Amino acid sequence: MTKRLAPFLLLSPALLSAPLLAGCTEPTPEEPAGFPDVEGLVALEDLDPTDGVVEYALQIEKEDLEIVEGQSTRMWTFNKLSPGPLLQANVGDLVRVHVTNQLDEPTTVHWHGLRISADMDGVVAGSLVAIEPGATFTYEFTPPEAGTFWYHPHVRSNVQVEAGLYGALIVHEGPEVRPEVDTDRIFVLDDIRLDSDGSISAHATAGMDIMHGRAGNVLLVNGAEDAPRVDMVQGSVERWRLVNTANARTLQLEFRDLEVREIGADSGLWPQAWTRTISSLELPVGARAELEVRLPDGQTQGEMNFVVMVSDGNGGVDEASIQAVRVRPPEDDLTPIGAAGHTGNPVMPVPDRTMDDPVDHTVEFSGYNDNGEIIFTMNGRAWPDYEDWTVARGEVQVIDVVNDLGMEHPFHLHGQWFSVLGADGEAVDQPGMRDTVLVRGLETVRVAAAFDNPGDWMVHCHILEHAEAGMMAMVTVRD
Repeated sequence: MTKRLAPFLLLSPALLSAPLLAGCTEPTPEEPAGFPDVEGLVALEDLDPTDGVVEYALQIEKEDLEIVEGQSTRMWTFNKLSPGPLLQANVGDLVRVHVTNQLDEPTTVHWHGLRISADMDGVVAGSLVAIEPGATFTYEFTPPEAGTFWYHPHVRSNVQVEAGLYGALIVHEGPEVRPEVDTDRIFVLDDIRLDSDGSISAHATAGMDIMHGRAGNVLLVNGAEDAPRVDMVQGSVERWRLVNTANARTLQLEFRDLEVREIGADSGLWPQAWTRTISSLELPVGARAELEVRLPDGQTQGEMNFVVMVSDGNGGVDEASIQAVRVRPPEDDLTPIGAAGHTGNPVMPVPDRTMDDPVDHTVEFSGYNDNGEIIFTMNGRAWPDYEDWTVARGEVQVIDVVNDLGMEHPFHLHGQWFSVLGADGEAVDQPGMRDTVLVRGLETVRVAAAFDNPGDWMVHCHILEHAEAGMMAMVTVRD
């Protein structure tokens, strides 16, 4: 009997029926000057040959793409690609991105996770406006830290991101801390809801799609349903960068017959003391993970899988593993270079705060039903109404993120980073600095945020339907 998905966790029947999905190899362009080679996405050409400056041109337009084999889907794209092209920079580079909007509605580009100036953050608030149809806007910023980040609209984001407007941006570390690997790869993970003819399903304006966020019926890796094939041999080591760009799906991932070490997250690589061996990973919407991957002794193949819930046909649910990435022996001879992996020890200051410190501010996620319309709130207000939350630059605040509702909410803070102290009164092991943390239903998560980047900054739930239904606010960091 063909398995059917549990409610709101829909998947393509092809994903469930194929024991091993057909492999596909992403095009590997020539390495842009000055950057390490990263496989998985098409790297965009740097238009400025000047050292210390990178310049890109992005055009937002609609294009027919083959997301599912044999079907054409009208996608919204950056440079006719979804995900958009890979953008790269080195720490301290001046990054200049010319964005031209060829849609018939306004849009923006938000640089998720980057601690840049507020006027370049790609939001629409106060004096910051969207890019109108036919217009071009130039974003210019200098990334202060290395890491794996991503870009997406912050206007009607639930519709525009679902339609394909997202891409990855990598800010490379200096060579003294950069892992020595055989291959550096990026995997942009997403889901999309398609009708039987391959078109994107209509968006609901009420009901469960708003209540829980929109989940897709096709899982994507780098914009395709087919699981990418990774050629790997004993003795090699790879760096895998994972990005969750889904509208609402917290990704549960498992690793089979692979030796995986978690070496970083939202804010980049961790010191050695924080790294850890894992066999599974929970990746909230908007979050990133940095992994070191090897084949264990005696293994010639392995896989990374999505773990999802499907109907058992009797009113219950079963757990199913859907292949996301398959590691196989190479068709040609491949000799490891004897790379050491992540041996650097980057410095990552975290706020000197613990669960026992007093709480400086509370962010309360809640909501209500207004004559059939679901309204989500933060501290009792729904965007564009929000409380006056002002912080002095350099201040560290202990914040309780309180979820009064039964569904989960990934808490996302623009322009600043925070450490995760604990949940429901107990300390948790989430090393490093983050810009996104999952707050489960009826849970309270405590974080310590270092407000060292001045400006007006968005704070919101990153389930895009929740944000668009009111669960957004602003915090002002005064210089």
